[in-house]
Amino acid sequence: MQFFYIDYMNGDRKERNVGFLRVERSGICVGLRGVPLQCGTKCSVYAVADNGERWCLGEVGIQNGYGMEKLAWGNAGGFETCVRVEVPFYGERKGVCVLRESRTVTVRTVSQEQRVEQLEQPVMQSAQRDLQKAEETTEKKTIYGRGSVSYDLPEKLPQDKWEQLVDTYPQVHIFPEAQSLLIKPKDLVVLTQRYHSLISNSFVLHSYYNYRQLLLFRFEEGQLESSKVRAASEGGSTVEYYLGVPGIYYEREKRIAQMFGFEGFDIGEARMREEEKREIYEGCFGYYMKQVEI
Repeated sequence: MQFFYIDYMNGDRKERNVGFLRVERSGICVGLRGVPLQCGTKCSVYAVADNGERWCLGEVGIQNGYGMEKLAWGNAGGFETCVRVEVPFYGERKGVCVLRESRTVTVRTVSQEQRVEQLEQPVMQSAQRDLQKAEETTEKKTIYGRGSVSYDLPEKLPQDKWEQLVDTYPQVHIFPEAQSLLIKPKDLVVLTQRYHSLISNSFVLHSYYNYRQLLLFRFEEGQLESSKVRAASEGGSTVEYYLGVPGIYYEREKRIAQMFGFEGFDIGEARMREEEKREIYEGCFGYYMKQVEI
């Protein structure tokens, strides 16, 4: 089993990450997020061979920009024949996942050891430089059909800070029991000062560099009682906030996340498919969670 990332391509230009692909001999599991509203309620998935031949593997149902589906390879040669997977969106926009370049060795796989090694300082310094460059060139962009959204904070926030944040950042719907906002590392300045160090947190930057998203969650008291995401919280607060960092669950990476202050994990695959059973397992996609304050 191998993991790959799906790039959102606008013509020849890569704009962001739009999901992941889990590849097995029997087929693939496609997880999409941030799918444009123009795509409607489903997206077709195509396998592409080295000679350019394409065959349709099936469709992924889309709800609120998210979708997940397991698809079989069919009778066209399977993984050995396929060099990339494409998900057409609209116009020149599509999701592209490269499994291998021509007939060379598979690229862009995400193994447990590779992800741990990427957390070493030299790589993180490179990631920080790339992020700074990306922030300077993509200040405004369309996300989830909300139109152009400015990520610059207003000079002064009103008394209800969360409502101001809702008006400033795009909302996404992953946990039914919580509100969640899509943010970037630089937007962590909205948190209280004690959490500003997260802006340069290596674990946060590494995740954002791979997935191009961070989530800020808001749970109310009744919602927290029924949520599996709740960390060991203290105090009698009726509202709690969590920073969600996307990633793949491995025991070793869980320990690394804990070293960087992330105390919980919630499985995202099951929530995308609206499954009641949400048991965490090795290799599942989800969010490492840290309680924060705004």
